[in-house]
Amino acid sequence: MSNVIGGKPLYMSVIRPMPKTESTMTQHQPVILTAAEIQDIEARAHAMRAAAMADALRALGRGTVNLVLKLSARFARPRTA
Repeated sequence: MSNVIGGKPLYMSVIRPMPKTESTMTQHQPVILTAAEIQDIEARAHAMRAAAMADALRALGRGTVNLVLKLSARFARPRTA
């Protein structure tokens, strides 16, 4: 009785049929690409990486300039009369 909990067996008594692979796999079949299509995808990926790198470097430059301006404003105090 160790494999019975609350009157129900621990194993499944109903064997479910396996799904048909033809009906489930047709939606997710890999697409065969030509060499030109692969090169086009690589070119677009390169352009996207270049744009992301340019944005990152631009943001880094802005942050560096802002830091320098804040430090210079901190130490360059106006003289009182």
